[in-house]
Amino acid sequence: MIVALVNQARGAGRTTLAVHLAGELALQGKRVALLDTGQRSGALEWAECRRRNDLPALFETIGIASPDLRCGVWGLHARFDHVIIDTPAASTAALRAALLAADTVLVPTHPERDALGRCAATMQLVVEALAVEPAMTASVVLTHAPAGLEIEPGTEMTVCGLRLPVAAAVVGERMSFAMSRGTGLLVQEIDFVGPAEVDVRRLVDEVFGRGRTGKTG
Repeated sequence: MIVALVNQARGAGRTTLAVHLAGELALQGKRVALLDTGQRSGALEWAECRRRNDLPALFETIGIASPDLRCGVWGLHARFDHVIIDTPAASTAALRAALLAADTVLVPTHPERDALGRCAATMQLVVEALAVEPAMTASVVLTHAPAGLEIEPGTEMTVCGLRLPVAAAVVGERMSFAMSRGTGLLVQEIDFVGPAEVDVRRLVDEVFGRGRTGKTG
């Protein structure tokens, strides 16, 4: 399965989610590649931080330029069970390339009104892609969510007339995510079965539970 994390707004949690989705899948025994498009979105920096701290690589992290993304993903799909694409902020080219390559698109965003408004440009591109790729799925993932926030299955978010489903699994504002960015550790390694790890596992179960096989051409 090929999953892209996209949002042109900064600080939405794309890299944090990408790293932890890849890590959770790897800990479940899956072969996972994490792609850093344009080598600027942060996944490679996280992997380098992990190497500096002598931590073993749990999955393969690869830098790839956005023009090479679609062909590159096809080549990787035979070697890996899942491919996660981490995209940089404010790069329409990388976002469009990820949409062409992905089976599923996740749009992470903080739940505040202003943050949701900043999703509009990204949502427009995602909605356009869904219109021409009916097999692709997409959903908004709420990050930095306040304690107790619950999303009913089937909930949709509407921004500027654009509608996308909202994942039932939300990711809370957890201290262990901040610790992860500074150490290269996964939250699963910092606090196993802690609230952050539970958030990640629930999202993995929701997104990957159907076991889709991915695009092949």
